[in-house]
Amino acid sequence: MGDALALLALLLFAVNAFVVRAAGRRLEQGLGFLVSLVVNVVVGGALLGGRLLLGDEALRVDWPAFWMFLLAGVFSGYLGRRGYFRSVEMLGPSRASAVQAANPMFTMVFAWVLIDQALTWVDVAAILVIVVGVYLTNRRSDRLAPSSHAGESVGETARERLALLAPAVVATASYGLGNVLRGGAVEDWNEPIAGGVLGAVSATLAYLLLHISPRGFAARVRRADRRGVAWWTLTGALTIGGQMAVIGSAAHLDVAVAVAISSALPMIVIPVSVVVLRIREGVTTVTALGAALISGGVAWLVLL
Repeated sequence: MGDALALLALLLFAVNAFVVRAAGRRLEQGLGFLVSLVVNVVVGGALLGGRLLLGDEALRVDWPAFWMFLLAGVFSGYLGRRGYFRSVEMLGPSRASAVQAANPMFTMVFAWVLIDQALTWVDVAAILVIVVGVYLTNRRSDRLAPSSHAGESVGETARERLALLAPAVVATASYGLGNVLRGGAVEDWNEPIAGGVLGAVSATLAYLLLHISPRGFAARVRRADRRGVAWWTLTGALTIGGQMAVIGSAAHLDVAVAVAISSALPMIVIPVSVVVLRIREGVTTVTALGAALISGGVAWLVLL
């Protein structure tokens, strides 16, 4: 059951990598991201309503887990997803998804810090393999750098690479912390649908408080590109489904294992990008090697 839910989350997140790219081209990210968050709440609320009406057991509330799910939503649903959407626009789905595969690394590090889970030398070696893979997936050939003086070119290339990589790294670290919070919460309160809704609510409130006023939101959506709104709506449905599947799988698997399966996006996104959609995005042999190292490091991290 846990493996099946994690694989379902992987499929939903992989499809979302392409949907986000299309959505960002039709509707600006600020409004589109809020649309997706509102859809998270609406779809999640509908699923929770179905659980309350059709479920065999009454919904009991574990309050410590309740607050942990809310906090996890701020890190995963707001910081993590906003950074990921931005990285897909800047890096493309293949390379952004390759960085996202480092989620288990951050999950294990935060688990070590917060719940005193010791890392073995095997864990450290796997983390180093993943870090090298992340670097390789974001490494550009020197011939792609702007031609100028050698010193200036190197400096500009380093700054540009850091600017491109930063949203993806922040997103991955935020997801890692959210994963630890969700994993701890679902152990005490096995309600993945309720947990997903709580996370969606806290993420939406964080975005409303920090980025955009709810006043006039409906009017802006009515004036926006219809296809763009539709793409962001689909993104919201995919992401809330993926989040709930990950939470559900963490109730049956170790959280690092559940996260490793659901975040191994390069195994789907890179082949589909290159072979089916012909989206190259600077994907080279080095990029493929980096994605392979990430996938191998993740497997090493959770299986050995």
